[in-house]
Parts: sequence; structure tokens; C-alpha cells
Amino acid sequence: MAMWNPWRGCKKCSDGCLHCYIHKGDSKRNVNTNEIIKTKDFEKPIEKLKNGNYKMKSGIVYLCFSTDFLIEEADEWRNDCWKMMKERQDCTFLFLTKRIDRFMKCIPNDWNNGYDNVVVCCTIENQKNADYKLSIFKDLPIKHKCITAQPLLEKVDIEKYLDNIELVVCRWRI
Repeated sequence: MAMWNPWRGCKKCSDGCLHCYIHKGDSKRNVNTNEIIKTKDFEKPIEKLKNGNYKMKSGIVYLCFSTDFLIEEADEWRNDCWKMMKERQDCTFLFLTKRIDRFMKCIPNDWNNGYDNVVVCCTIENQKNADYKLSIFKDLPIKHKCITAQPLLEKVDIEKYLDNIELVVCRWRI
């Protein structure tokens, strides 16, 4: 398991953001979360050792866990990330997003029905956001879909959105 954060920073966009671990952690470190910046790890998946092997091991890669992969401020960098993900077919890239309504604006030209090695998790936190986001998510061309209910702020009914969903993760707000 590897982490890849090609950029950092985020802006609140939904009800669950009030309880966001990114903002809380950055606040403790005196980091301005609202500043979206490219990180030194931007090219991490394709960095190589002297022997030509990739530095980052094969397997699951948790992508953008200190930001949102679909955040608008990173639009200029995202295509390079898609190219790296396509190159690293030995890795499965998993990202969560609260911005699923931007998905079609953010995919590469060769996406078609999705990349085999990309898992997209749509994040919801209450019924209002579940109905809005999952009604979009269910029709998107994504091969591997998950729903992440975190922080779960209230009881939600998502049964009608579960077709083609591989995993649902729930975390109650603490």
C-alpha cells in the first residue's frame, strides 16, 4: 500500500467538510489548507531506481488523501496524473471525492468506460448529498465504484444506488 498526494490543500464543498480530518490536521501544523499546491511527490508513481525499477511498489495506491482528486484548482495537473496511472498498470489507484459532479470534466480523452486500475469512491455524508451525488455517480463510466459515507452525519438510504458498487465504507462522525 502506498500513498500518493500529487497536490495538497482543499476547500470545503459540502456538509461533511465541517468535520474534515485534512483541515483539522493542517490547522495543528499551521498549514493553510485553502492553498492548493503541487507537492514534491507529484511524479512519485513513475520515479525509478538506478536499476530502472519503479521506486513505488506495485499494489494499492491511495491517491489524494490530503485533498480531493477532482478539486478545480488542480485541473492543470490532473492529465499528467492520469498518464502516470495509465503507465502504472501494476498499481490500483483509489481516490475519494466529494466533487463527483466534476468527474466528466476531469477524465482523460482515452477514459472510455474507465481504466481497469482506477477505483473511484464517491463520498457522501447525509441524505441530501447522497441523493445528489449518487444520482450522478450511478451513471458515470467507471469500472470500479465505491461509496464512502464519511463522516456519516445522519441515517441514509442508498439502496437504490447500489447497482455496480463494489464496496461501501461507513464512518460515523465522532
